[in-house]
Amino acid sequence: MIKGEKVRFDIYKILYSVRKFNKKLNHQSIQKIINKHKIKDISLLNNVILNSMRFHLHSSKIINKYIKKKIKEKEKILLISAITQIVFLDFKEYAVINCSVEIAKKLKIYHGFINALLKKISKDKKKLKNIDIKFEDLPLWFKNETNALSTYQKNLFLKNFNKEPNMHLVFKHKDYLENFEEKLIKTSQVSGFLVGKKNIENIKSFSKGYWWVQDFSSSFPLQNLNLKSNMVKILDACAAPGGKSFQVLSNNKNLVLNDRSKNRIRILKSNLNRLNFNPKILNTDFIKFKENQKYDLIIIDAPCSSVGTIRKNPEIFFKSNGPNLEELCDLQKRMIIKASNILNINGLILYMVCSFLRKETEDQINNFLTNHTNFELCKFNLLDQNIRYAKLVKNNFMLTLPNTILNNYIDGYFAAFLKKIK
Repeated sequence: MIKGEKVRFDIYKILYSVRKFNKKLNHQSIQKIINKHKIKDISLLNNVILNSMRFHLHSSKIINKYIKKKIKEKEKILLISAITQIVFLDFKEYAVINCSVEIAKKLKIYHGFINALLKKISKDKKKLKNIDIKFEDLPLWFKNETNALSTYQKNLFLKNFNKEPNMHLVFKHKDYLENFEEKLIKTSQVSGFLVGKKNIENIKSFSKGYWWVQDFSSSFPLQNLNLKSNMVKILDACAAPGGKSFQVLSNNKNLVLNDRSKNRIRILKSNLNRLNFNPKILNTDFIKFKENQKYDLIIIDAPCSSVGTIRKNPEIFFKSNGPNLEELCDLQKRMIIKASNILNINGLILYMVCSFLRKETEDQINNFLTNHTNFELCKFNLLDQNIRYAKLVKNNFMLTLPNTILNNYIDGYFAAFLKKIK
């Protein structure tokens, strides 16, 4: 077996599982393949897998430039991985081609075809790097759900959707940020983008529990909520992995954390332990909550298409099937209604999704308000210096596509505050 072949074969297996069987990257079977490798190989594996999915539309267009006949799924996935490495990651061509040929033999794919095609692509890689993706090239389900986007918004999405995300940190206290040992681009008194790529576990203050990783968009709604003294009982209905809960806990508020997934609860507990927080944790289906306990603030970061996180989760476009939006929207609706039933008068629901699709965002809120006249949409106030991020707020919704803030990439996101007035 030639050097790098085993890792690249496993890269192919994982890409095939995601494409063919719609598996998530955190699926147990995929993690099992990843974890059997050495640390340096895991880094290569993750790099190639994520970028193969980010650039699979580009790679597919490249394939179509050289061959007109339809190729089999196995051939296409092997070529997408190889083209990503050669064209977009600038790996050594001969190593990628040799490994791809050997993998083709194992898959009983005509290896002469793979060899010849990749050699042609290698010669043209400089010009192929600039290949354009148009909105019409995106998955059909996504195009159908984004008809209302303006030309500007479509171009903005195309510009940003396949870029590697920047790491954004949120701190327990402004003093921890001021004394942070690495370079940051501050986004607030308690948050900032980490400058450069780093393994966060190698940063000394990580183990001290002074901060956590949380996308700017995810942290933004709670950074603009004045957690008043009358907000005594607070619930995070879908808490794991915990970012929004940590924001509340950092303000010394009494918070109950809930998540229905036992696996996600394990991750949540690990994060809480590192950060030295010790709140009450529930492992319950929020829809089945008893209604004798009432809250002043309920945070719902609802399950959704996650299309706003396309840069972190590029499998969303790579999978053969799109998300089940009908099922997701029904769950979101039921979660908001459940929250409305266990909320005190003058209490708030903070509804959030990492999506910008109308069905999951504005339509959900407007439909709820139409049927629940005892609620109103609150003004989305921007506190302190956050006025510089005014482009994220429109019609009292926070709504953004994958975009940039201070020249750093942020997720697409939606948030709205609902107040119970009677």
